[in-house]
Amino acid sequence: MQKEMPQKGDLIAIIKTNQGEMHFRLFDGLITEGVKNFTELARAGKYKDVPFHRIIKDFMIQGGDFANKNGTGGHSHKGPGTTIGDQYHPDLSHIRGALSYAKTSLPNSIGSQFFIVHPAKGVPFLDHPADGGPAEGYTVFGQMYQGFEVLDAIAGTKTKANDSPIEPMTIIDIEIGNF
Repeated sequence: MQKEMPQKGDLIAIIKTNQGEMHFRLFDGLITEGVKNFTELARAGKYKDVPFHRIIKDFMIQGGDFANKNGTGGHSHKGPGTTIGDQYHPDLSHIRGALSYAKTSLPNSIGSQFFIVHPAKGVPFLDHPADGGPAEGYTVFGQMYQGFEVLDAIAGTKTKANDSPIEPMTIIDIEIGNF
């Protein structure tokens, strides 16, 4: 299910970067609040000119901090100082190209930051365990279906301390629409 191409009418996101475009199917029927958070922030222009501030090849690329642009800021679509809760679905996993939320170790700590899984083998240890507590695991809310070469280009860039890229890797904008 997660790897299926979007069908006519499905909600999608196009993340436009300085390296090219990545296209994602969003799981609005399964992860309702998580998709609403992402789409409302994108439509409000919060992700325009925001960096991928943390890049770890063979793990993930992380961005979405529109406030401080370094991984220490951002908030949910509800406004400054707000967050949303984790949501999980057993059919969604951290496979290559999964779009997932970054958060702290606390429950209900999702703001605006997200990451995209890089390695071919995925990172299943980030999935919510069947017997886990409310903050165990991460919320997958989308899946890339086009633009894997862009993901590889960004993930392959040289980094410095704190896994930040030497050359800027920037989200130019995120477009939300229907397939």
